[in-house]
Amino acid sequence: MRYLKATAQGRSCHGRADTVTLQFFQHHADCPDEMIHAFISEDTTADGEVDFLRPGDLDPDAHLEAPDLDKRQLGAFANSFLKLNWFNSAVHSQRSLVLYVDHFGKTGRPNAVKLDFFESSAPGGKASLIYKAAAYDGDRDGVLESFTNSDVDRNGVANSTDKELIRSLCTAFLALAWYEQ
Repeated sequence: MRYLKATAQGRSCHGRADTVTLQFFQHHADCPDEMIHAFISEDTTADGEVDFLRPGDLDPDAHLEAPDLDKRQLGAFANSFLKLNWFNSAVHSQRSLVLYVDHFGKTGRPNAVKLDFFESSAPGGKASLIYKAAAYDGDRDGVLESFTNSDVDRNGVANSTDKELIRSLCTAFLALAWYEQ
């Protein structure tokens, strides 16, 4: 199974995320998960859109290039993630989001994308799953049209804004094609 772990940092004084780290993992049964690719994107102008995207620090044994990942699609995902408002302040890394395809339809297309929200209670502590959301393609047409009733922006109400955030993140994730059946 492949999954994407996204982490956002608010390093500036604007009170919102400005840096997104994307880590692409391959899960192996009975072995530690392997990070295949990593990218860091930055919003230096505080306009909510990433301005720079560069490869992140990787294990020396990891793949240094990502020919299978399109930089525009990486930027689109990072921009969607910035809108989520699920970020860490300064240098802390307590919050992260993991996305993965949970189910495939008979045609082989993904028809369920899961979002797992993790948070640790202390800097450097083990992260716990605290929240879940999902998007579904019920009619197998390649369009996500059904969403969990989740308050992903954590404003106290699950509404159309939350569904649009889920749609945006899951659609951008699927465009990266970081999944395998």
